Amino acid sequence: MDFTAPKGMRDFLPAEMQKRQWAMGRIGGVYQKFGFLPMETPALETVEVLEKKCGEEIRGQLFRVDDGRLALRFDLTVPLARVSSSSMFKKPFKRYCIAPVWRREEPQKGRLREFYQADADIIGCPSVRAEAELIACASEAIQELGFPAPVVRLNDRRIISAIASRLISGKEGEVLRIFDKREKIGDAACVEMLEGVGVKKEAAKKLLSELTGSSGNESRLKLAEIYSKEAAQDLKEILDLLPEYSKAIKVELDFSLVRGLDYYTGPIFELSLGKEMGSVAGGGRYDGLLSMYGQGDSAVGISLGIERLLALMKEREFEKQGVFVANAKEGFYGSALSVAAAFRKGGISALTDLNCRNLKKQVENAAGSCEWIAIVGEREMKAAKVTLRNLKTGKEELLSIEDAARKIMG
Repeated sequence: MDFTAPKGMRDFLPAEMQKRQWAMGRIGGVYQKFGFLPMETPALETVEVLEKKCGEEIRGQLFRVDDGRLALRFDLTVPLARVSSSSMFKKPFKRYCIAPVWRREEPQKGRLREFYQADADIIGCPSVRAEAELIACASEAIQELGFPAPVVRLNDRRIISAIASRLISGKEGEVLRIFDKREKIGDAACVEMLEGVGVKKEAAKKLLSELTGSSGNESRLKLAEIYSKEAAQDLKEILDLLPEYSKAIKVELDFSLVRGLDYYTGPIFELSLGKEMGSVAGGGRYDGLLSMYGQGDSAVGISLGIERLLALMKEREFEKQGVFVANAKEGFYGSALSVAAAFRKGGISALTDLNCRNLKKQVENAAGSCEWIAIVGEREMKAAKVTLRNLKTGKEELLSIEDAARKIMG
C-alpha cells in the first residue's frame, strides 16, 4: 500500500508548516491593516456555480464529487462572487481570503493540484482608488516577508484590446491569448503563432511594436490616450496615487502585459521581484464578472502567489517554543505541570515531559524545541522558584515564576 500524499498534493511537516503559517500570518496582518476583512467559504461549490466563470480548460480540471454535482473550488473569486450575489455587504466591501484551491491538471515543477492563494478584493468601488489600494497593500505584504519593494507593471485591457482591434479586426481574443505567451516563447515565435491564426506578418510585427515600444511612463500615457482616453486617465490617476502610499513603489506602464483571464475589463497589474524571481502577484478590474451571478457591482482584486513567495523565501530559523519545564525527579512531575500551567497563563508556550525520562534526557529533548528550560526539583520547590536555563548560552538563574516569565518574554 502506498502511504504517500495523493498525486500533486503535499504533506507539510512541522518545520515547513511553521514557515507557511508565519508567512500567511504576515500577509493576513497587512491585509487587515488596510481594512480588509477575512472571509471563508466551503471547499466544495456546485458545478453550476463554478462553470459560470471557468472556460473549457478549467472545466476539465474540476475535481468532481457527488455524481458530478459538486466540485472543489478552482479559485477564490467564484466563491466571493456567489456570496456577494446573496449578501448585503456595506460598500465598498473589502475582503481577503488565504486558502487552498484545487485543479485536476498534470503536476509539474511549480504546478500542483492543491495550492494556496492569498486574495484581496474590493467590491462596489468604481474608482481606480481601489486599484491603487490593492497594489499598495500587496506591495507592503511582499515586503513584510523580507523581500524588497516589488516593481509594478501596469496596463489596461481597454488599451491592448483597442490596439489589437485596430490592427487586426475580428481576432482580438486569439491575438491577446497568443501575446500573453510572448515572454515565454519570444517575439519570433509569437509572430509565427499570430501568422498561424491568419494575421499578416507585417501586422503582427506592428502589434509587437505598438505594445512593447515607447519608453517611459509619460510617453506611454500619450500613446494610451490615442486608444482610450478614459483608460489613460485611469492609469494616470493610479500613477499619481501610489507615491502617496509609499515612495518605494515603482510603477512601469507596460502595454505588453495581458494577464490571460478574459474577464478583466480595466486596469491590470503584476508585481515582480525582477527577472530572476519573476512575478509574485497580479490582478485587475473585473466589473462584468459579478453580473454572471446576479450582482452588477464593480470589482477589483489581487492575488499573491503565496506558493512562489514561500519557495523564494530564504530559510529562516523560526522561534522555538517558549519553555520546557523539566522535573528533576519523577516525584516532581506534578509540580512541573503546575509551573507549566502558570507559564501558559502568562501567554508562554510550555512543554513538559510525557515519557518519564531522566533530567539529562529531558534537557536533550528540550534543546531541539525550546530556547529555555525551567527545572523543578527539591531545591526549587523549597524556594518556590525554578532554575531557568538558556539553552543557547547555558546560563542559568534561580528565579520566581514571574521573573522567569519576564526573562523568557524578553
